[in-house]
Amino acid sequence: MDRYHRSCGFTLIEVLLAIFIGAIVLTVLYASFFQIVNAKDSAEDNLDLYHEARVIISKMTEDLSMAYPRGMVYPVQGASASSFFVGRAEQQVGRSSVDFTSLSHAAGINSGDSDQAEITYYLKPVPQSDLFFLMRRENPRIGSDSSAIEYPLSERVVGFTLTYMRTDGDEFINEWDSAQTSSLPRAVDITLTLRSAKGEDFEFNSIVLVPIAD
Repeated sequence: MDRYHRSCGFTLIEVLLAIFIGAIVLTVLYASFFQIVNAKDSAEDNLDLYHEARVIISKMTEDLSMAYPRGMVYPVQGASASSFFVGRAEQQVGRSSVDFTSLSHAAGINSGDSDQAEITYYLKPVPQSDLFFLMRRENPRIGSDSSAIEYPLSERVVGFTLTYMRTDGDEFINEWDSAQTSSLPRAVDITLTLRSAKGEDFEFNSIVLVPIAD
């Protein structure tokens, strides 16, 4: 009987070996679990980033595709052209702004506003950061700032570059002033760079046609 009990026990080496193997299995499971969690968080952050970029570009597409040359519907002979579309580029790369009149304004009930408004997109520095807010400003009372509303579309912008297609060809230029061209650009090339929560920069690009330019 004593011989039977001794043969059924575990030696110290067997116990230590079992603990060692268990520790290896738990370590692998622990590492795999956190890799999956990190991958999930990264995928969700990237999805949020792509969704944010789609919303921004969709809104800009709506505004730009309905750009309208205010004051040019019934032009008076000899009158100077108005600045109904002005695109500027700062010396720093990736810092563009644009100001134009558009028919994309959704007037409220009994507001007395027309569908036309002055739309502005520009960058504003984020305090204590190298990032920028992408601001959208909408003013339904053109020529007066009393009704202007502005708000940020994003607070993690690295760069915002706009270029404009000339009306006499396929060339894109960095700036546009309708007071000089007396026209709208045929298209606007948007390049938007956003930074993820992990510090990675992602670039998004879209070309918006301006139908009324033709």
